[in-house]
Amino acid sequence: MTASTDSTASTGSTGSSDLVEGVRMDAALAALVPAEVAVALLRFAEAAVQVRDALATAPLDGTLGKTGATNVQQEDTAKLDHLANDIFHGLLASAPGVARLISEEDHDPVEVGDGPYTLCFDPLDGSSNIGVASVGSVLGIYEGAPAPPSEASPMSGRQLVASAFVVYGLPTVLVVATREAAAGFAFDPADRTWRLAFPGIRIPEAQYASVNWTNRGRWPARVTAGVDAASAHLGGRYSGSMVEDVLRVLLSGGVFMYPEDAKSPAGKLRMLYEVCPIGLVMVAAGGAAMDGARSVLDVPVTAPHQRSPFVAGEAAAVERYREAYASTEA
Repeated sequence: MTASTDSTASTGSTGSSDLVEGVRMDAALAALVPAEVAVALLRFAEAAVQVRDALATAPLDGTLGKTGATNVQQEDTAKLDHLANDIFHGLLASAPGVARLISEEDHDPVEVGDGPYTLCFDPLDGSSNIGVASVGSVLGIYEGAPAPPSEASPMSGRQLVASAFVVYGLPTVLVVATREAAAGFAFDPADRTWRLAFPGIRIPEAQYASVNWTNRGRWPARVTAGVDAASAHLGGRYSGSMVEDVLRVLLSGGVFMYPEDAKSPAGKLRMLYEVCPIGLVMVAAGGAAMDGARSVLDVPVTAPHQRSPFVAGEAAAVERYREAYASTEA
């Protein structure tokens, strides 16, 4: 992928208003993030192209289906989960400044260097949808974590310097966020480059609510109140693939909700490589991201695979959820 080079300018500004559509990803990142962060994001983008290619041929080469094994969360794993995990490890481990990798597919963090950055990733988000709906990958780049998260050494989303997620759809889109701005890139298969397609993303007025209504019978009363308040007068769109629903929220306007329920009282999504990275994207795009009561970026993370409820999108819709949630007994 010619956009994935490690030759990146040093720091540049953190805004995106000076970027123009069609510029290559490496050039765009030079204006957004420090050089080492840009390299990590470009490695992520390069890995995403390899995963995209693997998904395209999966029905033909025998890589569809389950492995028969489970991951650290006791979830069934797909063959492509393992392949994607290997691809991301192979490209991210040697990125400059990286101390460790934390993946959904690994039981423990993997120490790779002594730099300032911890890279947390979900190599294939929504893998139960492989072959029938869009899936994606998510990355969070954290700074200033001297050790893996624990009670003695917690992390939080405030340590994110950048995050990214990709949706393997038509088109294939990769969104990058810093603390100040969010921008989206589309993959051009003609020359296998990522090019800026959505500079300066700002979440439009909410049009859609994305939530799994079939879980309603398991929701606590305050979750039911929050969902009803946030989704009032909105249309319903839910694919079962977080990255696909999140991209719709960013570009079309809406709110994404994956709250706690009786089956998953601590929530289902994982903090370090799902909730916080997507939360940063939402905040950078002018929205909000909460666990129901507080910003997900403020929640202490004390374990690599810690879970959380997640409500994110247009700030007004998220605030309606928070108010209803707070005023209703559990």
